[in-house]
Amino acid sequence: MPWLIMRVVEIFRSRQGEGPNAGRDAVFLRTAYCNLRCSWCDTKYSWFGGVDMSINEVYDAVMRIGGDVRHLVVTGGEPLLWLRELLPLLDLLRTQGFFVEVETNGTLRPDELIKYVDEFNVSPKLSNSGIPARLRINELAIRDFVTSGKAIFKFVVDGSENVNEILWFMNKFNIPRNRVYLMSQCTTREECIAKDETITKPMAIKLGVNHTPRLHILMGFR
Repeated sequence: MPWLIMRVVEIFRSRQGEGPNAGRDAVFLRTAYCNLRCSWCDTKYSWFGGVDMSINEVYDAVMRIGGDVRHLVVTGGEPLLWLRELLPLLDLLRTQGFFVEVETNGTLRPDELIKYVDEFNVSPKLSNSGIPARLRINELAIRDFVTSGKAIFKFVVDGSENVNEILWFMNKFNIPRNRVYLMSQCTTREECIAKDETITKPMAIKLGVNHTPRLHILMGFR
């Protein structure tokens, strides 16, 4: 459906900085707009702006910028706001051998997008986001991601008090421990190292889950 238009903030090539694919070369597609406004969001510029692009234009840009890379990270903003547009786009890109990873806040149901995505990086927001629970928790959507078998769940840790909320999510939705990743809320290399060593890694060990660094901050790539 080449007539479909989506609002795109940027398309660039870099490395995945977080989660199970951290360190892998990837081409990033950042969509515009978000249905949440987290206090610590590091891509607030994605809430506004961007340019309108047809599905064919986005496809061509991903192919050109990605070069020989066949790992796509769709991020935002909140990409699932563009679910209708992503369906034909990802269908096209998968024919070119792309591994498709979608980063989402987990508040919107993935529906048939599940067929076209290899991995969802779902980041349910905790109270440290400053967002009321009624806006940041959609139980039906989270259950969809869990039952898809294609999702990992990445929680942003700002302090040791976050442990009970993370346990609530794990127990409420039966999220397997090997699918849970804890990541520090940090903006500088020094802050990331300090929080990783004193809060986030010990919490991950205590819960028997994974820890993920923020490689793009630690190593200084985009």
